[in-house]
Amino acid sequence: MQDTTNSTRNLDALRIIAACAVVVLHYSDYVKDVPVGRFMVDHTWHFNLFVDLFFVVSGFVIASQYLGRVGDSLSVGRFIWRRLARIYPLHLATLAFYVVIALALHFGVAKTDNPARYPFSDLPAQLLLLHAFDGARLTFNFPSWSLSAEMFCYVLFPLVAMIVTRNKAVIVALVVLPALGNSLYAYLTGSGSWADWINQGGAFRALPAFNLGIACYLFRDRIARWPAIPGAVAALLAAFILFGSWLPEMLDLLAIYAIAVLAIQCDCAGRGTLLTRFGLDRWSQLTYSCYMLHIPIATIVLTFGARYLAPNLPGGRLALLPIAVVVLAIASQLSLRRFETPMRRYLNDVFDRHVGARNRAVVAPHPDVSR
Repeated sequence: MQDTTNSTRNLDALRIIAACAVVVLHYSDYVKDVPVGRFMVDHTWHFNLFVDLFFVVSGFVIASQYLGRVGDSLSVGRFIWRRLARIYPLHLATLAFYVVIALALHFGVAKTDNPARYPFSDLPAQLLLLHAFDGARLTFNFPSWSLSAEMFCYVLFPLVAMIVTRNKAVIVALVVLPALGNSLYAYLTGSGSWADWINQGGAFRALPAFNLGIACYLFRDRIARWPAIPGAVAALLAAFILFGSWLPEMLDLLAIYAIAVLAIQCDCAGRGTLLTRFGLDRWSQLTYSCYMLHIPIATIVLTFGARYLAPNLPGGRLALLPIAVVVLAIASQLSLRRFETPMRRYLNDVFDRHVGARNRAVVAPHPDVSR
């Protein structure tokens, strides 16, 4: 059996597929006034649940890297800082992009058909990554709600790690109880499926999935010994993509969980799948960049660009979709290499230098002030 910390190829492949599916979901909305766009909107709404796959993958990977390594305040601080260093710079950059637009609208420099997308009152929650608790729905770079949800899971992770290190069976309750709590709240309030929570309760939507990822890591040896079902990951993924729009949302959510667990099984057992044979895992590093940049790129190409170009193009805005995808691919590469990675390294170095200097000050002999 392969060490799970060294092999997550199937999960990596799923991550980039999930990111592309979210792009398809959101870009379809820009062309819903034409038949093919309307068809895509009607048959891709369930792609929003690929975000829950991100949460499962995140829980598994975080557990593989940090379980047993967040036992004191220093290690907890380092863990939280490193997660912020990974997600916050690009979040702040994309938020700043939309703040500029909001200011232009405020001062009458630009116009929009959707002014509710730019409420300055939502900025504190956005800046503090609290908008998965009580943020305005679909504002600014709206996919960033999932970052707030992930941050909630990161903050709880040291506590979860301490509990499951003593008794790993408790993780089962930490998966089931939040899911039951979400379901009970949704039922009592009549708020609909909790699989649709984003800015209002998205953090609680993420918790069962994130803990499921942790559970899969804790029980990875057992999972690896499950009977192999050749082609199961690709088959279930294809079935979800093609037929998920006809299923109830909670059943789709269970399918997403199953896809993630089957991929984890393959990784734990060191088995490749159709996804890895196509080499999709090689693109996994672009997942976060693609996810965070696809709406800003759409704003530039499919909103601003369409105002001037679409009337002169056969197919109108539909013809701009391939351009938006190409621009997104290039921007994701540049963001990862020229912005996200350097910023992450810089911020991590700042923390390490600060902690190192503080530790040296603690262990250094105090000067003799009696003379």
